[in-house]
Amino acid sequence: MGPVFRDKWFRDKHMSESERPAADQTSTTRWLMLAILVWGLILALGTFLFGGNQPVLRAAIVAGCTLAFLGLWIAALAVRQRTTSR
Repeated sequence: MGPVFRDKWFRDKHMSESERPAADQTSTTRWLMLAILVWGLILALGTFLFGGNQPVLRAAIVAGCTLAFLGLWIAALAVRQRTTSR
């Protein structure tokens, strides 16, 4: 491990959440949202394939709940950004 890598590694480990760059937090949030979307769509596909009676309705409910959760999260982030930028 070279000195530059080691310095960066330890500096990042000791930074608090408020000291982290905003771009890093945004990137992490986007990756997390993408992972939740993929997870929800995989659950919806599984529900469609193995859902028993009315698999399309069950898959639509799972996908709809996932999308509603992500939509509310995005709306909350937008409201937070708008109120903090004032």
